[in-house]
Amino acid sequence: MGDILQSCVQKIKELPTLPSTAQEILSLTSDPMLAIDRLLNIVESDPAISGKILSVANSAFFGYPVRTTKLNDAIMRIGMNNVKSIAIGISIFSFLDDGKKTSGYMMIFNHSVAVALTAQYIAKNLNMALAEDILIDGLLHDLGFMVLHSYFPDIFREIVTSFEQGGDLLRAEKNTLSYTHGDIGFWLANKWKLPASITDTNLYHHTPSLIRRDEQRVAIVHIADYIAAKNMYSPVKKDPGFPLDHACFDILAISDNDLMEMEESICNIPLSDEIFTLPRC
Repeated sequence: MGDILQSCVQKIKELPTLPSTAQEILSLTSDPMLAIDRLLNIVESDPAISGKILSVANSAFFGYPVRTTKLNDAIMRIGMNNVKSIAIGISIFSFLDDGKKTSGYMMIFNHSVAVALTAQYIAKNLNMALAEDILIDGLLHDLGFMVLHSYFPDIFREIVTSFEQGGDLLRAEKNTLSYTHGDIGFWLANKWKLPASITDTNLYHHTPSLIRRDEQRVAIVHIADYIAAKNMYSPVKKDPGFPLDHACFDILAISDNDLMEMEESICNIPLSDEIFTLPRC
């Protein structure tokens, strides 16, 4: 990481530790029964997290025709790994937003939710076991955008202005900062000692061909990011022009036609507004 990036992000004095709720969930005991009981207690005591679990469980991505208003039913629908991912994600999103809920931050949040659900859809479509826990990687793949928007709004606006004048968003970031939101997200994920899959996804989600471990996970988030930004929810006001790393086809053993079919299927899934609402913690 360059000296400029180090000096920039280390000025974020308001960001000393990972939010306590996320810390608690990540440190849950490996004993399945004890972990489940404690996780349920955390979820049930936090209306923001429990509300988001309900909205995701009722989304078309999980294919249940009848809505549920019961938290236990929602947890059974989406599974404990997804409950854990949503709880950590909402804790971090709400912490970095600090209750402001600006339109710019909400675009980043909506994009992240869309990427998370799309990544899980793709992993399920490809019959991959990692579909059970990839949601968290999609939710938190853009930690760098969150940091830029919340802590360096002037720089973020400068990047967006440069992007709107032509070119893609990544090029605008590099022209303005000499690094990208992926580098910032990687730094923060390391600082918070988040799981390796999250640090890897932040650093490589635009260049999965460069990673040398867990390539399939990062490749899926890359494709989900590409689809969501182009067709569903962009992190900025228009398509950021994220390039598609064609190494994903070899990593995932898929073809151009496979990608087109998945993209069409995903874009035809009806989405409710409640999924894309950042709850107030």
